[in-house]
Amino acid sequence: MAGTKLRKFLFKVSMQNNIEPVIEVRGLSKRVNDATGELTILDQIDLSIAKGSSVAIVGASGSGKSTLLGLLAGLDSASGGSVRLLGKELSTLNEDERAALRSGAVGFVFQSFQLMPHLTALENVMLPLELRAETPHSEIAARARALLDQVGLSQRTGHYPKLLSGGEQQRVALARAFVTHPAVLFADEPTGSLDAATGYAIIDLMFEMNRRNGATLVLVTHDQELAERCDATVTIEAGRLVNGLGV
Repeated sequence: MAGTKLRKFLFKVSMQNNIEPVIEVRGLSKRVNDATGELTILDQIDLSIAKGSSVAIVGASGSGKSTLLGLLAGLDSASGGSVRLLGKELSTLNEDERAALRSGAVGFVFQSFQLMPHLTALENVMLPLELRAETPHSEIAARARALLDQVGLSQRTGHYPKLLSGGEQQRVALARAFVTHPAVLFADEPTGSLDAATGYAIIDLMFEMNRRNGATLVLVTHDQELAERCDATVTIEAGRLVNGLGV
């Protein structure tokens, strides 16, 4: 508890001293059309997230929190406003340029794990580095093995996802997320598919690895206890920011 309070205090100090944010959002909106007409999912969101901080996005189901996460990560395009991620204005980048930005600096952990079923645990963790084609294969394999060892799966490297438990699959996903040494980690309900005991173990591991890597963590969750472990909380209600990190 003392460690959590200290991190929150340091986070407030960093915000007060105007340290350049890793993510900065102004007037962000997202609208879609359905059978009833235009639907506003997010409306005029302003947000600033400091480097090295951990921020939870909370809200009821359908409030727009996962949509916001997708926009912050450049997985989707906004209807209005701007998102700056790591100093890059996402609206000025095409799809390939956004993908290149993510591949070099962003990690993801999803509720459904998103592992490739035809690849082993080791191959799943190696995949992000292989797609970048910047690192020798032997180094890629060594880095992937080291990450799997960190998450306690050194004896499961050759197993396919279907042979792993849900907790083991999420550990593989964590190792894959950190193998590129990301500057930002986005996590969308990372324990939603796990039982409580396994979920808490995964969260402990995620926070430990995130601190070790010095990454900025942006986490979507409905779990208030988990949100309180973060430096700050952003609350979304009906597509609008009702409290959080305004700019």
